[in-house]
Amino acid sequence: MVEPLLDPVTAPAASTGQILLRGLLARVEVTHRDRSGRALELLPTAEAVSDSCTCVRADVALWRGWAHVRRSESVNEATRGLHLLKEGRELFASICDPVGRCWALLGQATAYSALDEHGLRHRVLDDASGLLDRLQDAQAEQWLQQLRRRAPSASSGHDEPPSGPPADPTTTVDGFVAESREMQAVAATIRKIQPSRSPVLITGESGAGKRLVARTIHATSPRADGPLEHVSCAPTQAGASLEAQLFGAQTDDSSHTGAVQAADGGTLVLEDVDALPPPLQSSLLDLLNGAAPPATEAADDASLDVRVLATTTADLDARVEEGRFRPALRNRLRVISLHVPPLRERRPDIPLLARHFLDRMRPEGSALVSITQPAMEALLRYNWPGNVRQLRNEIERALVHVQSEPAPTITLDMLLDAIVENARERTSPDTSPDASDAILEPDQTLNDVLSRTEKSVIERVLQACDGQVTASADVLGLTRQGLYKKMKRLGIDASAFQPTSEPTPAS
Repeated sequence: MVEPLLDPVTAPAASTGQILLRGLLARVEVTHRDRSGRALELLPTAEAVSDSCTCVRADVALWRGWAHVRRSESVNEATRGLHLLKEGRELFASICDPVGRCWALLGQATAYSALDEHGLRHRVLDDASGLLDRLQDAQAEQWLQQLRRRAPSASSGHDEPPSGPPADPTTTVDGFVAESREMQAVAATIRKIQPSRSPVLITGESGAGKRLVARTIHATSPRADGPLEHVSCAPTQAGASLEAQLFGAQTDDSSHTGAVQAADGGTLVLEDVDALPPPLQSSLLDLLNGAAPPATEAADDASLDVRVLATTTADLDARVEEGRFRPALRNRLRVISLHVPPLRERRPDIPLLARHFLDRMRPEGSALVSITQPAMEALLRYNWPGNVRQLRNEIERALVHVQSEPAPTITLDMLLDAIVENARERTSPDTSPDASDAILEPDQTLNDVLSRTEKSVIERVLQACDGQVTASADVLGLTRQGLYKKMKRLGIDASAFQPTSEPTPAS
C-alpha cells in the first residue's frame, strides 16, 4: 500500500496536499522499516520541487536526509544527510512548523552519531527535547530516548557534554520571532543574561511582546524547570487585593499563599510594575534586597529564591520625577534593562509572525492558509499601533472570511480598510508599476518586460523588509535559495535595502 503512494512526485502535487501524505509515509518507510535505500528511490529530489513550495521542499529535505543517515556507511553519506536535515530545519523554521523542526533535529543527532561528533549531538538533542516538551509527540520522544541511550558514557572521555552554548530564544519558546536585526539584538541579550539571577526590567509599547520576552528569559535560564508566576499590577484587576496576590494573606483561621511564595525556585513576572502602590513598592524592594515577604516573616524558614522580571509601558524616570515611584526600586529593577521594539520598527518579523498565527489558529487537520503578495505587502506597510497583539487579531479576523475553495487564501480585500488604504498611501509613485511600462518597445522582447516587472516586485518587497532575504522570500512565496537565484539573475543586491545604522543592543 505504501509504494504506490510514494511514486516520484512533482511540485503540482503539493497543491492537493498529496506530497504531505507521501512525506509522512516516507517517514514511516525511513524510520521504521529499515528500507532507507528504497525510500531514497521513491522520494523526489529537492531540486525537482518548485522554489515556491516551501513546505514541500522542507518535507523532501527532511525525509531524504533521514534516508541518507539511516543507511550511512561512510562519512560522505552521513554528511549528505546532515546537510539535508539542516536545510529542512531552516525551512520548517521559516514556516513555523515545530514538528518538522523537531524531527530534523533528531535526524541531525543521528548524523552526528555517525560522524562521531558527540558534543554536537548533545546540543541538538537538547534543542529537540525543548521542542518535545511542548509537542508531546510520543513517537519522537521514544526516538529521543533511544538516541540518549546510545550516548557514550562520560567516562569514555570524548562525550563529556560541556556547559554548551546558550539556549536559543528563537527555538525555546514558540512564537519568538527574531528575523529583524532589532529582535536579533533582543535575542542576543537574552542569551547573554541566561546565567544571571538579577532582576530584569522589560520595557515597550502595549502589545509589543513583553510577556513573551519574559517567558523566554525564564525558559532559557537555569530556572526553566521551576515555576513561572504572572501578576498584573494594573488597578483594574478584579479579585483578591494586590497585596494578597503577591505576598499572600494570613488570618486566624486560614492562610493564602501569594505569587512570591509560589514562584520559589523560579521566576515572578510583574506586569505594569509602574502601577504598583507605594506600600507594595517598599515590600518588593525588601524582597529584591533579600528580606522575607510580609506573610512569611514569622516562619522558621522564610528564605525564598525568586527572580523578578518586571514589565512596563511607562517611563519609570518620569514616574520617579512625579513622586509616584521609588527611585531605589527603579534602580534595583533595572539592573538589567531590555527594550522590546514596536512592530513598526521590525517589519521583517511580520511575515513570520503572520505565518505563526495562521498555523496556530487554523483548525487541526485543515489545509494551510496562504496570504497573497498584495495582502502581505499591505501588512508590511501598516504601522500597527497595537503591535503584535493587533496583528494577531487582524489575522484571526481575516481568517473568518477565508474560503476553502479553490485554496484557502487571505486576499487584500479581506483586510481592514484602514490597512489597505494605508498601503496605497505609502506606495511611492516611483516604485508603483505603471501600466505603460508593460507595453513592448520596438527593441524589447517579452522576457525583457517580464524580467523588469519581476525585478521591480522583488525590490519593493526587499525595501519593505529592510533587505532581509528570508522575510522577503516568505512574502514572495519563495525559498531563501530560490530568491537568491532570482536576485543574482536580475542583478539585485539585498544590502542596498538594509538600514545603514546598526541597532542599539539592549543593555
